Amino acid sequence: MEISQRERRDGVVMVLQRGDRFLIGQRAAHKPAPGYWTQVSGKREPGETLQQTVVREAMEELGCRVEPVAKLQELPSANGKFLLHYWTIKLLEGEPSICNDENTELRWLTVEELAQLQPVFQEDIELLTRLTKEKNERG
Repeated sequence: MEISQRERRDGVVMVLQRGDRFLIGQRAAHKPAPGYWTQVSGKREPGETLQQTVVREAMEELGCRVEPVAKLQELPSANGKFLLHYWTIKLLEGEPSICNDENTELRWLTVEELAQLQPVFQEDIELLTRLTKEKNERG
């Protein structure tokens, strides 16, 4: 059964980069896309802006204060239930750590290292490859 656009919820995907590495989590078995290695994400609550969702979800899942910097893209989730809004974020306070049961592991990975893990979303590899290339071109 296909999800209508009205039934689709908004989610945010947080892209946190340090040098040539990105913060990647492995999704817990009881969450959608179980076992996948991907950026930390979360659902928008009623009345929240996307930026407010990013800030709240970063605190809930990573235990750190962040600033949403720029929206990169939006894509439907693999199951079609969410419209995912990808945001670059800036770490303001704290060090990312696992603070709830959403992810079983967090790692700082290069795109090449992420591509060696399974399962991963091809869209993540493409986005992070583009961001790495843009960063390298800027110097």
